[in-house]
Amino acid sequence: MKLIKIASIILVGFILSCSNIAEENKEWSKITREKKTVDNITYYFSSKIDISRRDSAIKECQNSITENLKLISETDFTNKMDVEFVASRKEMLKYTGMGAQGMAFPDRNTFFTLLKEEGSPIKHEMMHMITMYKWGTPPESTTWMNEGLATYSGGTCSNYSLTEIYKYFIQSKKVIPLNNLANNFYGNPEMVAYTQSAFICKYLIDTYGIEKFKQLWKKGHNEMQSIYGFNNEQLESILAEYVIEKHPTEITFNWEVFNEGC
Repeated sequence: MKLIKIASIILVGFILSCSNIAEENKEWSKITREKKTVDNITYYFSSKIDISRRDSAIKECQNSITENLKLISETDFTNKMDVEFVASRKEMLKYTGMGAQGMAFPDRNTFFTLLKEEGSPIKHEMMHMITMYKWGTPPESTTWMNEGLATYSGGTCSNYSLTEIYKYFIQSKKVIPLNNLANNFYGNPEMVAYTQSAFICKYLIDTYGIEKFKQLWKKGHNEMQSIYGFNNEQLESILAEYVIEKHPTEITFNWEVFNEGC
């Protein structure tokens, strides 16, 4: 009798367990992603995104490749990679570990991006992919160049030019010393660090060309003097003189709106 009783208990437990699993399965939902490969890139979208919106996003990616290559004086981009379009920062956090608008992973041949009508991160992230494929991942001391160049390329979602932004940083004493950018880029105020670096990248490329810029990217910030012929303090003075000549008087600037970012 004891054996029969124990067997009955086990059987009831099994039935209840299966019942619970079945109940859980009722709450499962199907998530469908679809892909399309164009040349060397495979694009992934939620099936909820209509075809015309997918096509416009793919076109934006292709245009960003063309424009980024032109900016850095490169001619081709044939690396195979995946572009994953996600719906929200929460979804971005799940896939990348950060709730950013976009994340580039050249070592994984993948970048993730939000699908946005305004302030799109696509061109920014595509620049990361292209430069790190072409020039390699820069040493930590030139992270400011990596983020600055991508910000210069992708824009700041601001009505102010980079020169005007830097002018405001000067007049409000927000300029970050170059040593700080080189030694701990991500430890600085985000909007200042990214846009200040974008301005410096633009100035160096426009004034001295892409080859010296590429050398500094690869060799590290400590080679500034040997490559450009000036040190951090001298470059800071050069930039200040350049900006003050263009904007000799203080400019009106909405810091609160600017600091919200995209």
